[in-house]
Amino acid sequence: MSKTEVSHFYLGRVSDHWKYNAFLEEHYGEDDDEPLSAFCGSQDELFIDHDFMEMGARDDGATVAEFFSPYSYSEHWSEAVAKVASECNLTDANVLLFVSKSEIENPKSISGDGFELIYIGEFEYPI
Repeated sequence: MSKTEVSHFYLGRVSDHWKYNAFLEEHYGEDDDEPLSAFCGSQDELFIDHDFMEMGARDDGATVAEFFSPYSYSEHWSEAVAKVASECNLTDANVLLFVSKSEIENPKSISGDGFELIYIGEFEYPI
């Protein structure tokens, strides 16, 4: 029996990795009525389980294929994501984030100080 996963994908341009990492940083043990991270809040979620999320930065000089290759199941989604990146003029993106569809109800792009994270859609792939 073949199983599939559907994930929301974001590509971004980051000029200040410190600020971007602070945006993603989770704050446990604080107010339960506040989002776990600024990223969660930007997606109108209180909690996103990071066990269902992957993210990383592009090495200098890496091609798009090289950029995507270390991530889970990339052999199944990288071509489609690269095509959308090209169509959206995001081939210069230097960060990738993807998260299981069940974690975010209404994904959206975010522009912050020193970074932008562009939501490019959901992709289904075998696992």
